[in-house]
Amino acid sequence: MIRASVVALALTLAPLALGAAAPTPAGAYVGPGYNIEMSRMIPMRDGVKLEAWIFKPAHLRSRAPAILELTQYAIDGGRNQDFKAFVKRGYVFVQVEVRGRGRSGGVKSDDLGLQVGRDGYDAVEWIAHQAWSDGHVFMYGGSFVGMTQWHTAAQLPPNLSGIAPYVPIYPGWDVPNTNGIPQAWSAVIMGYVSGRMLNDDFIRSDYWREKMLEHYSRQEPFSTLDNDIGIAQDDWWMKDSRGRKLSFMKMWLDHVGDRTFNLAAQPTRAQIAKMNFPVLTATGFFDDDQPGALHYYRRFLAYASPEEAARILLVVGPWGHLGTQHPEKVIEGLAIPDSAVLDMNELHAEWYDWVLGRGPRPALLRDRVTYYMMGANQWRYAHSLASASSGRSLTLYLEDAAGTPKDIFHSGSLRPSKPGAEPPAMIVDDPRTLPELAVARYAADENLHSQFRAYEKGALVFHSAPLPQAVEVAGQMRLNLIVQSDAPDFDLWAQVQMVRPDGTAVTLGEDIRRARFRNGFFKQELLKPDQVVTVPFRFKWLAWRIPAGTRIRLVVMPLNSPYYQKNYNTGGRIGYENPKNARVAHIKLFHDGRRASALLMPLAAASSQPPTAQVGWK
Repeated sequence: MIRASVVALALTLAPLALGAAAPTPAGAYVGPGYNIEMSRMIPMRDGVKLEAWIFKPAHLRSRAPAILELTQYAIDGGRNQDFKAFVKRGYVFVQVEVRGRGRSGGVKSDDLGLQVGRDGYDAVEWIAHQAWSDGHVFMYGGSFVGMTQWHTAAQLPPNLSGIAPYVPIYPGWDVPNTNGIPQAWSAVIMGYVSGRMLNDDFIRSDYWREKMLEHYSRQEPFSTLDNDIGIAQDDWWMKDSRGRKLSFMKMWLDHVGDRTFNLAAQPTRAQIAKMNFPVLTATGFFDDDQPGALHYYRRFLAYASPEEAARILLVVGPWGHLGTQHPEKVIEGLAIPDSAVLDMNELHAEWYDWVLGRGPRPALLRDRVTYYMMGANQWRYAHSLASASSGRSLTLYLEDAAGTPKDIFHSGSLRPSKPGAEPPAMIVDDPRTLPELAVARYAADENLHSQFRAYEKGALVFHSAPLPQAVEVAGQMRLNLIVQSDAPDFDLWAQVQMVRPDGTAVTLGEDIRRARFRNGFFKQELLKPDQVVTVPFRFKWLAWRIPAGTRIRLVVMPLNSPYYQKNYNTGGRIGYENPKNARVAHIKLFHDGRRASALLMPLAAASSQPPTAQVGWK
């Protein structure tokens, strides 16, 4: 055994023995530049303690503002080392684990509910009253962590100086359902945060994809998916009306379409009206949670005071969910211009400095809305999200003289004038089929350039003529399909692509819709026999300069995917339909002059458009 004194002497002499310089002169920089207080336990009002890691600038000699990240993900050492961007500017960065994660007490049962906001309030106020705090506390983070900011803000902590939620999820609005259709991805998130550690290997592996495909191939009820993946039913649970513990996924499945349950934790109108701090929020063209991010944003504008409504800033770029948090040069195979690859942490730090009066307004944030125009490859600005659009649309009507397009090589047309008398297109939705088994190897690599969906059996494809001139769109594309079915319910999927003259394509948007939720996903209305209805699709917000010579492609087909709860078209209880009772839905898609289905592409505001003639074809 080596004596401790010998070890100490060896460590003292080691630098000199290795030829190192003499001891560093006083005042020279040594060390990482920050200090960490690990696993500090913060008390909540009900006695539960949450784990916090506190990152401070080295040799902090005066009180400092703080930034709080309330998270369910890993915090040891700082996830993605984000804290460094803020600590170097003199902020104390505090990461706190929600209940049931890390060393935090409590359970996960309300990690999408009101308890997260109450804990956020307590964490903000605890931070503000520490000896090293100057009383200013901001919040930071995306996705689930963006949600924790809005839920905390709703509790109105006195010392909350501002929030910066990007790509925030909106429970009940964009998770765990998409337009009322339950997402299989919820089971993946449950596995990712299963237990108290972050399970990175689980989410990086093919295990969950293969299990979803296996579950899909066996035509198992959606309610058993979390069991099949291996999720512990007593890990993230909630109590139902009878006091039974149900897994988070099953509890939400039992309340699809229930507005009261789904939106129980959203910031209320009264809470928003009392918010008195600035907000910086961001989302991307391809962000799965863009609907939630924009719903928070629009509700804030609707209910906040005029003074506070003027202090919410929005940034929208050509990014995906993760790419908005840390923009990259390639998103789902699509090359992103260098000018759109921002350092989001630096932008947030500049914004915090500006709010505190410690620095100028960030150069990027020139107006209330900052958005990127792809194709023109430049940042643009608007006083509101709506004003980025002109209020006019390029309307393209579906047309096919034979009624049903045969395939991608014998496609229907998208034209700027209404069609004449035409028979409807026929869509056959047989939920007993398993089309994803045949394309599984392609789907694993599907990205924004993929075109194989247009080649699938049963896909209806429509093409426009080549654009005679460049067109700038800004806003949310809409697709109104006028349909009739012999089944009480069905699901459809739609994709819009721009096809370049060289044959390559870029997906501009995708959307899914369930017939029973055609008038809102909190209003269930089954179809009556021979009833003609409009199923409205609304794609994500984007801004794109589409060059001359490009054709617009629309693909419509039944939604039959392992990534969403399968609709067996019976009109029965969602997630619990018996596959043995599955109904084949024969869907008529009308595209005649009296019932004209159409794609509407919002044109960019005049100030953002090049000085060209009216858009149209001769």
